[in-house]
Amino acid sequence: MASHDQHPLPAGPGPSALALRREAALSELMATQVEAGARTDDRIDLKTIWRALARRKRTILGVTALCTLAAGVYTLQMTPQYKSSALLQIDRAAQKVVGFNAEVEVDEGPLADQLQLRTQIELMKSRSLAERVIDELGLYKPDAPATPAAPPAQVKASGDGPTDQALAFLGNAWLRLRALVASPAPGDEGTLSRAATVARFQQSLSVEPIRNSRLVQIQVLNPDPQLAATIANAMSQAFIATNIERKLHSSIYARQYLEEQIRQTKAKLEESERVINAYAKDNEILNLGDKGSAAIQTFVDFSTALAKAEQDRIRAETLYNQVKLNPESAPQAVTNEAIRAYKEQRARLEAEYAKNRSTFKPEYPAMVAARAQIAELDARIKTEVNNILASIEGQYVAAKRTEDQLRSKVAGSRSEVLSVQDRSVDMNLLSRELDTNRQVYDSLLQRLKEVNVMAGITANNVSIVDEASPPLFPANPNIKLNLGLGVVLGLFLGMLAALLREQMDDSLKNANDIEARYQLPLLGLIPFTRPERGRKDAVALLAHHEPRSTFAESYRSMRTALQFSTADGAPQRFMVTSCGKSEGKSTTALALAINFAQLGQQVLLIDADMRKGGLHKMLGVVNDRGLSNLLSGDRDLDASVRHTTVDKLALITAGPVPPNPVELLAGPRLGQLLEKAQALGYEQIVIDGPPLLGIADAIVLGNQIQNIVLAIKAGGTRKESIKDALRRLRNAGLSPMGVVFTHARNEHTSDYAYAAYYGHGYSHGERPAPPPARPEPPQGAVPLPAGTRVEPTLDPYSAT
Repeated sequence: MASHDQHPLPAGPGPSALALRREAALSELMATQVEAGARTDDRIDLKTIWRALARRKRTILGVTALCTLAAGVYTLQMTPQYKSSALLQIDRAAQKVVGFNAEVEVDEGPLADQLQLRTQIELMKSRSLAERVIDELGLYKPDAPATPAAPPAQVKASGDGPTDQALAFLGNAWLRLRALVASPAPGDEGTLSRAATVARFQQSLSVEPIRNSRLVQIQVLNPDPQLAATIANAMSQAFIATNIERKLHSSIYARQYLEEQIRQTKAKLEESERVINAYAKDNEILNLGDKGSAAIQTFVDFSTALAKAEQDRIRAETLYNQVKLNPESAPQAVTNEAIRAYKEQRARLEAEYAKNRSTFKPEYPAMVAARAQIAELDARIKTEVNNILASIEGQYVAAKRTEDQLRSKVAGSRSEVLSVQDRSVDMNLLSRELDTNRQVYDSLLQRLKEVNVMAGITANNVSIVDEASPPLFPANPNIKLNLGLGVVLGLFLGMLAALLREQMDDSLKNANDIEARYQLPLLGLIPFTRPERGRKDAVALLAHHEPRSTFAESYRSMRTALQFSTADGAPQRFMVTSCGKSEGKSTTALALAINFAQLGQQVLLIDADMRKGGLHKMLGVVNDRGLSNLLSGDRDLDASVRHTTVDKLALITAGPVPPNPVELLAGPRLGQLLEKAQALGYEQIVIDGPPLLGIADAIVLGNQIQNIVLAIKAGGTRKESIKDALRRLRNAGLSPMGVVFTHARNEHTSDYAYAAYYGHGYSHGERPAPPPARPEPPQGAVPLPAGTRVEPTLDPYSAT
């Protein structure tokens, strides 16, 4: 048995080494908690969300059932609607019967094709087509036209007080507002009635294209299957007729437009011809048609002649210069017959002269006569060459004279052309306008002929593939679909409501969060237990009456955890407290005391909550004397200890409520009482302490006991309350040795841990199944400094 030195009372003003070590450990513990909390807040834990949904499964199921029921009721109240469909084919363009246009059709691509098909679909949905079908089928029958709405009745005040008058004024204003917003103007009821009919008709109609095709499906919903088929077929026929009429109207309009344009263009053409003729007459401009004006034609002729004269002059000049240099080599001299004959005679005489020269002397008469003949022939040749040269020179002079004359003529015609051009500027403009009007007039005449021929052709690019037939079964409402949507919507809204409730609920709802968030060992996981019907005993007494129950087994596991919490076993003195009331601290204190008593130890259970003690009610003893009497000195320990129905378990009740509980707990009598209890042979002292929040009793008591077990109610204790309680303990230099998680259900812990063991009880006489393997302790646990107690992380499934 440990001595009192192991659990010292509050010391004097100077801090002890143990207090310094405890403060250092608490500072390190809080830093680790802050860091762990930051890591936890930065990530989304799917397991946490799943556990939250599991905890709120009743909310989810309730909302789902409500939405499914609403969907079922709504479906049953709906009027059955029958759907009839007609299938149309919309080609890109109608087949050409007569083709006057020689233009090549260009494929504009799939985008233009889709745009054209979408345009046709929107035309099917148009209001004008809907009104045409309504009129053809006689769907709008204003048998009883609505009468003009009566002015709203005035609200009369029920009394003469200002409150009644104000209510009457507000009521009249509301009626006037409703009249302005909801009531039509007088005379517009028929228009609104027909518009409502068209709107309902368009709502019942749907036009949808079939994917990857040029087919369009017209679907009509109507309570009457025969009328649905009739409307679908009427829509098909009306659309085809409207399409043809639109083309006919376009042809008629085009013909009228072309005729009007032809009349206007013809008048412009005649006016242009008159203007250009008058202008030519006034300015003396002779127009030769395609050849232009006479002056221009004269200039062109003189220019052509001048170019030819220049060529002739150059040719004659070249020949003259050549002959002048060597007359006998001129082509005319070479080809002249007389010169050729003279040259032959001269050659013959020169040959004879050369032959006779060897016989006769030059003075010989025959030789002199021969030389005279040769000279005469040379003179004749020269005369002929001179004649040729003179002829060539005459040709050259004549060509030059002709060139000079033509050049003067060209210069004169050029001046005349420039003058005519200056006068023909406006005429050219008039001529171009005349040509333009003539071209437009010819084009319009051609288009008018084509339109007149095409006007009688009614080719259409829309055809009916399948006509609509009356359906046998209604299409709406779809019971399975509506119920399925109701279930899906209910699940979504239920999960949303569950998550909202979970978000609004700040209580600690999972046992794993104790070690992860607060870095405190989980000593026990106590399942939620209800007392049997008709039994008035406290729930904590199940540990005594039914030792094989799940409730008793959970506290037995907690007792084992306490036994391993220090190197010397379970602390001889420990206090059980909580953040607030009704969190299971008294039940835990009593159940643990019973479990230690079942080990054969002498156990003393002290109710230290002198303000609202409740152990005497749980054990059925009188609270006429107790701890308040002991601490105030009115009674001694032997007179205050009460024996209970549990073997080896003694109880000290809280006693009468004292006026100063904190002063009594802070005095030296409590330490003396605990020392005396140990001296009397009580091996285990369990103290049921007051709550931590709101009062200072638990802090004062904790400084004397040191070993504190914190009870947290699953789904009941708020996280902020736990945080405040731990802050108060830290400020007092205290730290809980562990936490007991009470009122735990399946959703408050892991499925494999709680549901597999504590979720299923066993009857008397059955041996409990072996507990599952202990889960691994969380990483990053902060060890306390040496000299303090060692608090290993234990689960509630340790073997007893």
